[in-house]
Amino acid sequence: MKTLRLTALAVLSTLLFSACEKDNFMEEQDAATKSAKGNTPAGTYTVTVENVSTAYDFFEAGAVAIPDGASEAGPAFPGHSFTFSFHAGPNHKLSFATMYGLSNDGFYSPADGGISLYSGGAPLTGDITSEIMLWDAGTQVNQMPGPGNPHNGADENGVVRSMMDANTTDMYDYGTVATNLKATLMYHGHSMFSVTVEVLEAATTAISPVAWVVHGDGQMPIFTEGMADYGMGLETLSETGNPGPLSHHLAMNSGYVSPIAPVLWVLHDKKDMPLFTEGMPDYGLGLETLAETGNPGPLYESLMAAGYETGFQTGPNAPPIFPGEMLSFTIEGHVGQSLSIASMLGVSNDIFFSTGEEGIKLSNGDDPKDLTHFIELYDAGTEVNEYPGAQTQANTVENGNVRVVNDGMPWPDPSNIIKVTISKN
Repeated sequence: MKTLRLTALAVLSTLLFSACEKDNFMEEQDAATKSAKGNTPAGTYTVTVENVSTAYDFFEAGAVAIPDGASEAGPAFPGHSFTFSFHAGPNHKLSFATMYGLSNDGFYSPADGGISLYSGGAPLTGDITSEIMLWDAGTQVNQMPGPGNPHNGADENGVVRSMMDANTTDMYDYGTVATNLKATLMYHGHSMFSVTVEVLEAATTAISPVAWVVHGDGQMPIFTEGMADYGMGLETLSETGNPGPLSHHLAMNSGYVSPIAPVLWVLHDKKDMPLFTEGMPDYGLGLETLAETGNPGPLYESLMAAGYETGFQTGPNAPPIFPGEMLSFTIEGHVGQSLSIASMLGVSNDIFFSTGEEGIKLSNGDDPKDLTHFIELYDAGTEVNEYPGAQTQANTVENGNVRVVNDGMPWPDPSNIIKVTISKN
């Protein structure tokens, strides 16, 4: 898959940028402007493009509270299990936590950096029990685990550490992970996985509902070994079995994040469709490269060769535009010309922002106009889509048509990612 490579984009020195309007947001033209129509620019326009998306920390998160086969929320006792499903790509890892029920603040979890879900670009499957450890949250002094545990230990004010380390001082028997649990990872295609955590018949404890999160490599979303609890809900889960506060925190900080790739602009007559025709295959002039890699260069060269006024932004402040960033640029044109733009949605296969096949008309209005509602997400039809944000190396040729994206997957509303304004100088 030829998706946007952020490191490559960061060093692109010939990137273009612009933005636009779709219909006639104003149609007033004075006599001077009318006489200037043709090859003489009537003036300059400033276009500003802003990435208004939320810079989420993680990708997906949730909780499972009902044991498999049950009808109500509660713990999973020996012989029962929890199963949860999620999407993930090769750049993602999985972390989760579930309470060792008959303890004060013990919980099962992978290491603080999570579990790798792919190897060499291929999804992993099978028994992942060896990836799981029993941890001490360090929030309550341990007491003898088991049915008689009073759960009234004093505040510990400690750090998260493996229960094996804790046992060097308290000497309690929690059993082993391998005798208590079996965890299995399954892949279902289309970037979807599931994990089943089974409590074995010989287990020394039940486990609580599970909080889980899909995150980037190098992140430690639930805890950091040797550090105090973050105060985001792990204490509640490890002491009471309630995953709600932790899963809420993780979910509120999880979601789709994408940069806005370099933006190509082109001025043209209203009858022209220089970038694409909706419902038809890509012209083969460079839109595929823009939509799949974020590089507008080939399309720019094609438009220049065809005699169009076109351009892109260059220099150290060129796109990609990350959440919270913006970029402005200036174009020259005259009232009545149409302006079209195209820019890849960075974390996708071949999805791009555009003003549509006909573009938008330049007007004579001096006040800045918000054109965001004219921007839509288009599918170039050149590469089969994958779950938004879960990038693999599928590279499946589609041989489809350019169209507004409508494949049933949860693509973001364009207005949640991009804001475009234009004003006549």
